Amino acid sequence: MQEVPSVPGKPQGNTDSSAALVIADPSRLNAESVAWCLNAYGVFQSVKTVDSVSGLLNFIRTQRPAIVVISEALVVDSIREVSSELAVQLRETRVAVFADQLTDRQLDLVTNNSISGLLSRQEGMPVTCDQLTRIAAGSPVLSPMLENRAVLKPDGSFECRGSDQLKKLTPRQWDVLLRIAVGRRVPEVANELQISKKAVESHKHRIMQRLGTSDRVDLCRWAIREGLITA
Repeated sequence: MQEVPSVPGKPQGNTDSSAALVIADPSRLNAESVAWCLNAYGVFQSVKTVDSVSGLLNFIRTQRPAIVVISEALVVDSIREVSSELAVQLRETRVAVFADQLTDRQLDLVTNNSISGLLSRQEGMPVTCDQLTRIAAGSPVLSPMLENRAVLKPDGSFECRGSDQLKKLTPRQWDVLLRIAVGRRVPEVANELQISKKAVESHKHRIMQRLGTSDRVDLCRWAIREGLITA
């Protein structure tokens, strides 16, 4: 985990210690570039970076940041685990996602979880900084650059505009789908999700019906093709 130093000559915000932000990106260069810019604008008292899902989860558990910003490269691996962790912690940590490079399927996955912002790198750091400040204050944010792909609903939740097969899956079926697609066997999935093997088999059957896949290999190919997992 890296802490990016503040920029000399720039006024730092008067936020308290809870106004901490962590950027999760496997590219240290990308993460530290964003962190440096945020420090330059002096809004958040602490801006740190992590480069893995495990590092992010550990940071959430130990530091309780005000905002978690997740890059596209970590979304599929982290969004459900992060949402689950925050639900357990019962904290006011808010999650924002850079969404420019997400497929519609990935965007649908993100919007089916508890997030506070969909951000675009195309808007530049002054705009992004302002958006993160609004998120920290409790206002959900949808970048204008993403309004053709997502909707910010009156209740503060988000919805992917693309209507596809994934809309038919329940959150639990999502949990099962992502695990089976990466090669986990039914007993492993049952153990991780703390449900019965019979329940996993039932979810798997319904998933394959709804997605039009015939077996595990076909399901894996489908998930890779749709950008849900990497080969």
